[in-house]
Amino acid sequence: MTIKTTLRGREFVFETKAGLFSKDRVDPGSLLLVENVEVRDGDVVVDLGCGWGAIGLAMAGFTPRGKVYMVDTDIRAVEYSQRNARLNHIENVVIVASDGFANLPLGLKCELVVSNPPSHTPKETIIEFIEGAKDRLSKGGKLYFVTERRIAPMVKREFEKVFGDYEVVGTKLQYCLSLAQKYD
Repeated sequence: MTIKTTLRGREFVFETKAGLFSKDRVDPGSLLLVENVEVRDGDVVVDLGCGWGAIGLAMAGFTPRGKVYMVDTDIRAVEYSQRNARLNHIENVVIVASDGFANLPLGLKCELVVSNPPSHTPKETIIEFIEGAKDRLSKGGKLYFVTERRIAPMVKREFEKVFGDYEVVGTKLQYCLSLAQKYD
C-alpha cells in the first residue's frame, strides 16, 4: 500500500503493508506530534517505536544537518522504515531493530526523543521509555509523547516523577501530546 501525504509542508511517499500500525494513513496521533514538535536543524533525535517511519522520517526532513535514530521491536516495521527512507531520499537516519534504547550506541546523547507508543503498550514499557529518555537526553533536551487521552494521566505522573516537568502541548480527537524537558 502507498500513502502520499504532506507533513509540515514537505511531501512524503510511504509504503506500508497489512499488519503494520495505521497501514493506510498517518494516524492522527502521529500528525499531532509532527505538527507540534520543536526541532532545530542539527538536532539529534530518537524515535522510539518508529513503525513504518512517518514521525522519524519527518523529523529527519526538519533537521537535515542532524541525525535521527529510529527504533522498533517489529522487524517488519524496521524494514519498511528503511524502505521509506530510501523512497524519500532521506539519508540522515539510522534505523535499527531495538527494544527501546538497547541497540543504540552507548553514550549517545540527543536533543529530542519522540514517541507514539502503541495504546496497548504495557505501563512498564512506557516507564522504561521515559526513564531511558532522561538518560539519553542532553541538558535542555525534550521528550515528546503522544498517547490516547486515557493514558495521559499516567504519562503526566511518570514525566513529573522522572523529569519533574510536564506540559500538554496539544490535543486532537482522542490524543494528547505531552512534553517534558530535562533541566539537570
